[in-house]
Amino acid sequence: MKKYIITTESGSDVSQEIIDRYDIHVIPMHVTMGDQTYPDGSFDVQQAFDYFEQTGNLPKTSGSSPQDNTEGFKQVFAEHPDACIIHIGYSAVTTVSFNAAKLAAQDFKDIYLVDSKHVSIGASAVVKATAQFIEKHPDTSPEAIIDFVEDIRERTQMVFMPKTLEYLKAGGRVSSMAFYSANLLKIQPSIMLENGHLVPGGKYRGSFDSCLKKMINQFFKNYKNDPDSVQIVGAPGVEDSQKEMINTLLKENGIKEAKWMQAGAVISSHGGPGAIGITGIEKKAD
Repeated sequence: MKKYIITTESGSDVSQEIIDRYDIHVIPMHVTMGDQTYPDGSFDVQQAFDYFEQTGNLPKTSGSSPQDNTEGFKQVFAEHPDACIIHIGYSAVTTVSFNAAKLAAQDFKDIYLVDSKHVSIGASAVVKATAQFIEKHPDTSPEAIIDFVEDIRERTQMVFMPKTLEYLKAGGRVSSMAFYSANLLKIQPSIMLENGHLVPGGKYRGSFDSCLKKMINQFFKNYKNDPDSVQIVGAPGVEDSQKEMINTLLKENGIKEAKWMQAGAVISSHGGPGAIGITGIEKKAD
């Protein structure tokens, strides 16, 4: 029986628990601060925030290179010579990573690639669900696994709320006028994924905690999620009181337990400190 190994990029923010449980192999993306480029995951995320505060320059994020993918694929086959790799890529429209993986895969056999159309914990939810599918169906075909991913990625929903718009403004995702208007009117916008793109979501008015509560409740109102698929992500700076509030909201919406994920440097460099996101996979319609 062929062994399936899932690979994905570090920007998918897959937790160490999921990595260990399902033997996921993670290929690094990169973050540049000044004249130094670091593999994502090799440094504390707070360092990216400190760099922005000290210089006013946003850390630059970049996808994995063909060489990064080649090294990752070689490592998998060195450990599992008869394996079949299922590469679940970070949203292809946001980075060069997926094309880099395609280029690297040309030099190997038994590598199948599929675009998750998600970032951060949205991609993590797709990876976890696929790993569970493979575990339940070890004799399945690579084509069936790809079909599974292409189905659930369309039912995976993700939304996050930045605590500050400074980082989105610095990255050109929010105009100066929108930034100052939001601050003046105490508006907190959310960001969601739409066909792989980060796009504006709902706009909420009030304190950050009040808006965060509205966003979470709206998420559960809009989507009927599989409870096991719900994940929460937080960048450094999330307060304990906010975690307690969200845990209460999850229970009120029928989620007995949802894992808190640590946002990596790639998404944190855009969302900023204290940003919080939620993801889930919608149940199939009857």
